[in-house]
Amino acid sequence: MAADHLVSFENTKERYSGPDLVRAVAIIEVLVCHDAGMVAAWCHKAFPFHLAVLGFYGVMLFFVLSGFLVGRIILELLEQKATWRDWGIFITRRWLRTLPAYYFWLLGLLVPLAYFGPYGVPWDEAKRTLPYYLTLTQNFDWPMVSGWYGVSWSLCVEEWFYVVFPGLALLLLVCRVRPAVVFGVVLATFFIAPLCWRLSLPVNVNWDEVTSKVVPCRLDSIAWGVAAAWFYKRFNLKTTSYAFMAVCGTVIVLVVWWADELPFPLWSARFQSMASYDVVGLAYALCMPAMMCLRALPSLIGRVVRNISTYSYGLYLCHLPLVLMAGDLQVRYGIRVRYALIFTIITTLGGAFFSWRLIERPCLKLRMRQSFSKADF
Repeated sequence: MAADHLVSFENTKERYSGPDLVRAVAIIEVLVCHDAGMVAAWCHKAFPFHLAVLGFYGVMLFFVLSGFLVGRIILELLEQKATWRDWGIFITRRWLRTLPAYYFWLLGLLVPLAYFGPYGVPWDEAKRTLPYYLTLTQNFDWPMVSGWYGVSWSLCVEEWFYVVFPGLALLLLVCRVRPAVVFGVVLATFFIAPLCWRLSLPVNVNWDEVTSKVVPCRLDSIAWGVAAAWFYKRFNLKTTSYAFMAVCGTVIVLVVWWADELPFPLWSARFQSMASYDVVGLAYALCMPAMMCLRALPSLIGRVVRNISTYSYGLYLCHLPLVLMAGDLQVRYGIRVRYALIFTIITTLGGAFFSWRLIERPCLKLRMRQSFSKADF
C-alpha cells in the first residue's frame, strides 16, 4: 500500500482526524486520572478505582499511536534504502518535536517547585537529579531518581525507542542484512526483551514505580504500534475489516479495564503485572488501522478534537506539576478548593497554549522535511 497522506502538525488544514481523536482521548484519560484524582483528594472524596487507572490506559494509547506513526516512517526508510542523512533527519525531527518543550518545562518548573512545601524539591535534590533529567536517564534502568517531575518517565521511554530501534536497524544494515529481515528481527527484539526484563524482576517489585515506568520494561508498548503500522502497510483490507478489528480491540480494553468486576478472575496477579501491557498494547494496535480511515469529523467536534490534540503534548508536560502546586497552596495558605481548581485550570490551559505557540510550533517550522515520505507527523 502506498503511503497515505498523513500530514504533520505543520499543516492544520489537511490533518487526518483519526490521530487527533486518539491523542484527544489519551490526554483526557491522563487528565482525569491526575487532575480529577487530586480534586477528589482536596474534597476528601474517594476517587473511583476505574478512573484512577485511566492514566495507564491514556499513556499506553499515546505509546501505541506514537509507535504506529513512527513505524510508518521507519518502514519507508528501510524500503527506500535510506541514507544516513535520511535517518539523521528522522531523529532530528523527533527531537525537535519533543525535546524543546520538555526542557522548557523541566527548567521552568524547577524554580517554583523548589518553593512549594510537600510537593517541592530541595535544591540539593535538584542539583543531584538534574543531570539525569537533562540526559533523559531518570528512569533508564532504575526507578525514577526523583518524583518532582514524574510525568517525564513516559517521554524517556519514547526518546530511547526513537534512538535504539533505528540504531539496531542500522547496525544490522551495516552487516548487510536484508531490510525486511532487519525490521522483523528488531521488532521481535522489542517484544521479547522487555517481557523478559519484566519476568526477571522480583515478584514483589513495585508495579507502578518499576515495572510500569522503567524504560526497558515498556519499550514493547511502542513496538505494538510499529507492528500495527507494518500490518496496515502489508495488508490492504477493507474499511469494514479495520472496523471489526477496532471493535475487538475496544472490547479487549474494556474487559481488562473492568476485570476486577468479573465474577471470575481474568488472570493471576503475576500475569497482570507482567503481561497486561502487551494485552492492552495489542488491543490498541488493533484499533490503529481503523484510525487511518477516519479522515474528518463533523465541523464543531473536529475543531474541538483538533485543538485538544494540538495542545496535548503541552498539557501532558505541565498538568501534574501545576495541580500539585495548587494542592500545596491549599496546604501552605489554606486557599479554598474552588480557587485551587481555578488556579489549576488557568495555569494548565495557559501553559499548554503558550507551550504550543512559543516553543512547539516554532520548533516544528525548523524541521527538515522527510522528502521521500508523506507518512509524517
